[in-house]
Amino acid sequence: MRPTAEPHLVSPPGGTPGGRRRELTVFVLIGFGIPWLLWLLRVRTGVDVVAPGGMIAVGLATFVALRLGRRTGGRTGGRTGTVARDTALVPVRPVRRLVRFCAIALGATLASGFLAVAIGAWAGEYPTDLENLSGLRDVYGTSGEPFQLILSALAVNIGLLVVVLPLAFCEEWAWRGFLLPRLRPLGLWPALLAGGLIWGVWHLPGYVGAGASAGFVPFLVFTVFFGILLGWLRLASGLIWPGVLAHAANNTLVTAFVNVVTSADDERALSDPWTVGLSGWPGWLIMLAVILVGARAIRRAAERDPAFGGLPRRRPRPLRRIVAASLGLVIVAALAGTAVEQSMARTDARRFPAPGRLVSVGTHQLHLRCLGSGSPAVVFEAGWGDSSTTWDGLQRELAASGRRSCAYDRAGYAWSEPGPGVRDASAEAAELVTLLANAGERGPFVFVGHSWGGHVLRLLRAQRPEQVAGLVLLDIADERNTGLATPATIQAHVWSFAAGAGLLRTGAWMVDPREPRLTRANAPVVFGPATWAAAAAEMRAYDATVRAVRGLPSGPGSWGGLPLTVISAQDGGERTARLSTRERHVVAATQDHYVHLAEPALVLREIHRVLGEAAFTK
Repeated sequence: MRPTAEPHLVSPPGGTPGGRRRELTVFVLIGFGIPWLLWLLRVRTGVDVVAPGGMIAVGLATFVALRLGRRTGGRTGGRTGTVARDTALVPVRPVRRLVRFCAIALGATLASGFLAVAIGAWAGEYPTDLENLSGLRDVYGTSGEPFQLILSALAVNIGLLVVVLPLAFCEEWAWRGFLLPRLRPLGLWPALLAGGLIWGVWHLPGYVGAGASAGFVPFLVFTVFFGILLGWLRLASGLIWPGVLAHAANNTLVTAFVNVVTSADDERALSDPWTVGLSGWPGWLIMLAVILVGARAIRRAAERDPAFGGLPRRRPRPLRRIVAASLGLVIVAALAGTAVEQSMARTDARRFPAPGRLVSVGTHQLHLRCLGSGSPAVVFEAGWGDSSTTWDGLQRELAASGRRSCAYDRAGYAWSEPGPGVRDASAEAAELVTLLANAGERGPFVFVGHSWGGHVLRLLRAQRPEQVAGLVLLDIADERNTGLATPATIQAHVWSFAAGAGLLRTGAWMVDPREPRLTRANAPVVFGPATWAAAAAEMRAYDATVRAVRGLPSGPGSWGGLPLTVISAQDGGERTARLSTRERHVVAATQDHYVHLAEPALVLREIHRVLGEAAFTK
């Protein structure tokens, strides 16, 4: 029986697997090798031609790989085509269709660039000067009326666009003309993603040792998103030429005109690679939205493209596709969220200023917030994962009644700087004593501690008993619990990931609604990645902490007549209460661990009771 070839099927580019491997090997050796040789030239001589030389190199790599493939019989099986057709250089007719796609490519690139700038300005990441165009004047060093200045800068970049077009052709011929069809055995979306990643990694010589290495990660995310859109243009039009125009427009009109035209003369406008225009997080969000909306159109374009859709289709597996799509969406969203978090965290100090003051404890500074006046002061010690802001409601109530209170953030939490060494409760107790002394607060104090804070205060009472006039302990942690460290560490990492992915930037919906407004308004700092890194460090020192607490005197009356209230949300607490002969054990009506949020009136009453009973030394 004579074999037949269906007219819509073509052989894979490169022919046999061996032919494809030879083509790709040559492509990688030349396309990636020359840029690194040019990087070495820059390191040795200071002559920097990495960018243009690298663009020419991938064009050369494509030409050599295709010639080698044809010479070694790579084009075997199926219908033989030409290099121009196989790499989407032709057909250019009908010309009207080509012009339409080129117009779409140029218009969409410019519109996306302007929209990205607008989003950055709205988010406060991009300083603008629409009246004087001071950023544009600074970059181009020209004067005159704003309209004349804009026309002059636009003319310069149109000229640059024409110059860059041949270089952009070299890249698009390589990445979308040559490489993308050869990745098609991976499947459509893996091929588009892998192509974008490979394209991004190829730029690495331009970043290493050039003082711009911090910008490589955001640029890599940009190449993935932009690469998918350029791939869509190539599949929809059947040609690389619209992508060439979009690529060149991004390198000139978007980068040097759109990103600059409305900017203020402020280094923040153009210096942060995470926030700048189309290549920063505003641009990623735009491109991601376009990709998600156009996903079906991308699939249809691939099925119509003879060089990409000619492989026999696999039997559809809906569940696998749903899982893969969901996983891909989560990964992309996490990358975009992480970028947003990284860029916005740089301005947190300005947007979320510390409500208190930073006080040095020698190696680092801790955040302390005191309200009210009078003596003695009440000092609050937060639980694990919580900050000073959780006590805001109680602090305000005490201040209104003529009492002074202070709350602070342990090292690494919220506004406090990370501390050195092992972060066990013994070290934290010593730091609290130093903090209060350096802040000018005079003891002794009535201390209020929740959960993990109970460990800190029990150790502080052992280290400096003269500083403790009374204690109120709220559902404190049990030193006999040996199974807490692992789940708490997992929780810290989960919350750290959530915060690092920018989820807390979406609003206070992840924060307990009973938390004071001060907590919810400052959630990105209070529950930011730094806080959870500090919380994880405490759990790494969990064994040292509980050993130290277990080593304390634990017999009834060990604390003498120290005024003490122990409030328990569940059974337990009697053993701790018996440490003092002037104790009071209260079982709260709630079973909520966060007693100070569930029953603040009860906590406030017991604080006043201990204040009234405390015997103060002058």
